[in-house]
Amino acid sequence: MKLMLSAIAALLLVGCAVGPQSLKVSPQLSFEQLNGVKVPVELVVKDNRENTDLLGYRNAKNQGPISFEQALAKSIGESLQNAMLAQDINMIKGPEPLSKLEVSIEKLRYFSPDENWVSHIQLEGEIVVTISRSGSSLTKRFAANRAQDVATAPTAEFNENYLNAMLSELFNKALNDKEVVNFLK
Repeated sequence: MKLMLSAIAALLLVGCAVGPQSLKVSPQLSFEQLNGVKVPVELVVKDNRENTDLLGYRNAKNQGPISFEQALAKSIGESLQNAMLAQDINMIKGPEPLSKLEVSIEKLRYFSPDENWVSHIQLEGEIVVTISRSGSSLTKRFAANRAQDVATAPTAEFNENYLNAMLSELFNKALNDKEVVNFLK
């Protein structure tokens, strides 16, 4: 009986631990406002966060690291390029004349503030968009935040959907911004 109780207690403790997760970054992007851009665009995506491999931890005790299936800048770059190609934008890398579109990921952080259990999660993102062409430039900062109460530590599928929804909102807001669109056109 004593052995059985010890086994049950061990299982309960294991059930409380949160394991690592690896998320696929694939935001849904649509840049209809950019339709008609005639000047070729060179896209550069940089991840300026201190730890580029990590999104955050599944609890406040820094347990259960959340990482990315592939480098964040690469995933975001592919998504941005595909959305721009869908608008027939000529994406090139080379000499002038062209518009250089630089997207810098300044903040992307997932966290749960409660140290005792995961009952609330937060996600913060911030990017800087810089466009330069023919000696002039435009720089704008964009941010998005999400917070949600949860009953248990979210699954990888939940966190992947949660992350991609926030990234979709953030990048759609940035690349459909009136000033950004006008500068690119």
